[in-house]
Amino acid sequence: MKVVLDTNIIFSDFHLNGAKIKDLCESAKSIGATIYIPAVVIDESINKYCEKIQDCKTKIDKVFSDFERLTDKKVNLSQKSIDVITKEKEEYAKFFNAQIRRLNINIIPYPSTSHKDLVSRDLARKRPFQESGKGYRDALIWESLLTICTKPNDLFDMPQVVFINKNHKDFCLEGDLHPDLREDLSKLNINEDHVEVVEDIDVFIKKFAKPKQKILQKIKDAFQSYGSYADINIIHETEQRLDKFLLYRQFDYENSPFRQEFENPSVVEIGKPEIKLDEVRQISENEVVIEYTVNVECTFDVFLFKADAMCMDEEELPQVWDNDWNKHYMAASDTATINLKIFLIVDNSFTKVLSDDIEIIDNADYQN
Repeated sequence: MKVVLDTNIIFSDFHLNGAKIKDLCESAKSIGATIYIPAVVIDESINKYCEKIQDCKTKIDKVFSDFERLTDKKVNLSQKSIDVITKEKEEYAKFFNAQIRRLNINIIPYPSTSHKDLVSRDLARKRPFQESGKGYRDALIWESLLTICTKPNDLFDMPQVVFINKNHKDFCLEGDLHPDLREDLSKLNINEDHVEVVEDIDVFIKKFAKPKQKILQKIKDAFQSYGSYADINIIHETEQRLDKFLLYRQFDYENSPFRQEFENPSVVEIGKPEIKLDEVRQISENEVVIEYTVNVECTFDVFLFKADAMCMDEEELPQVWDNDWNKHYMAASDTATINLKIFLIVDNSFTKVLSDDIEIIDNADYQN
């Protein structure tokens, strides 16, 4: 089996050192799968990282400008700080390519598809091109993927290629590979079920790797019942990570657990986490992954526009602790439950945590 990564999988882990990518690599190894990344995905990922670095620089400049206006003092961003940002951009490409080699991920070169063929595909609005004409890079990625599609010996062992892409709808119709793309496979005399698109690493692990891996049910039960197994205390590990990940974290509009009138919500206090073990499984001879969900009640500081507060019912208002924070806003606090997904990779003797990943999930994704 061949596993191909799309750019949007990289965006959540630019340094390719999180537990999920390591889980994927080790799990793929354990089932004899090979991981690939198209060269176009590498270039797109590097470019996106540099854009984010530049965005950070812009925000730094803004903070310094705000500070100068507030204090009426001139503050110069040191040349050393500027050099660090420039150097980071230059060194990331080298690091990223080295990390790909270290993880034994294979690179698919740019396809030899002509511009004429791509334009024809675009004008015909054949996927992955969209009706708007958007989809050039997706088309290059698809053409790259086709170059590693070979006729398998066993036609019933499908799929042979799994494409991990969070924007899977660009390549699918009603959950299956889009007919336009199935036609491409057919023209190459390759079974139309040869390629399957899944939306995340988790889905690949669950659907393809998990059935071939040993499920450590006894250890999972111990973690769920007692909170620990051997030298790994799941409660302690969780609380440590929540403090680092959530405390003083400011949520943007899209991720805020509150209505839009509650502006700039930031976590100031974290309650006792409730833990639900999802899975404990062996991913290699020496490593085990612990996957679990957490919900925790957090206290947030928020800001409320005074005019908005006047339009709200009393029961809708947060606990206001400063009615006159400034001319336009009052300061307040409120609580909300945050749901998270945590992955821990530990050694097979359960003595230490080797790597981790933590991410916020929607309320709808959390199931008790």
